[in-house]
Amino acid sequence: MWDNNAWTFFYDNSTDGEPPFLTQDFIHAFQPDAKLIVMLRDPVERLYSDYLYFASSNKSADDFHEKVTEALQLFENCMLDYSLRACVYNNSLNNAMPVRLQVGLYAVYLLDWLTVFSKEQFLVLRLEDHASNVSYTMHRVFQFLSLGPLSEKQMALMTKSPASNARRPEDRNLGPMWPVTQRILQDFYRPFNAKLAQVLADKAFAWRKT
Repeated sequence: MWDNNAWTFFYDNSTDGEPPFLTQDFIHAFQPDAKLIVMLRDPVERLYSDYLYFASSNKSADDFHEKVTEALQLFENCMLDYSLRACVYNNSLNNAMPVRLQVGLYAVYLLDWLTVFSKEQFLVLRLEDHASNVSYTMHRVFQFLSLGPLSEKQMALMTKSPASNARRPEDRNLGPMWPVTQRILQDFYRPFNAKLAQVLADKAFAWRKT
């Protein structure tokens, strides 16, 4: 949903930094009746997991905090001169940021997709819900796709499948991010999460800690 880095290869700088067409426009041109399934994770936790997965050395909560601080500063500097959408899709900025802050701005991407596809063509799920109840999530997926229900045996096999992209054993000892880093990221993502929850009419997508 968020990976649109190739747009700059096809358009010049006459768009004020905002892409005139994105991946969804091309998909819609070929498959206008597509059904789209999206699974989203709390963007704060997603960013830390992303850092642990892709960083190759010197990983630590301290290093993550420094990279988050640098990325936020770069993004804020961009926003001084350009629109939100221009900054989100700015390949140079995204490549310069030491962590992929922009990936968690789900509302920006979803709203762009909703300019070409209807909301009824989307099933948006939360990773947290899937992790806690795989059976229910898969029931929703099959229902959304108008497929027949799974048998108990098929569902049992599916729910026992190991998770992919799980945290590596050597990364588990690093512990969580610092509380101060978590608060900074929660503040940054809060308005985007609130917008996402509003668009989806589901307050669970605000990821508000209780």
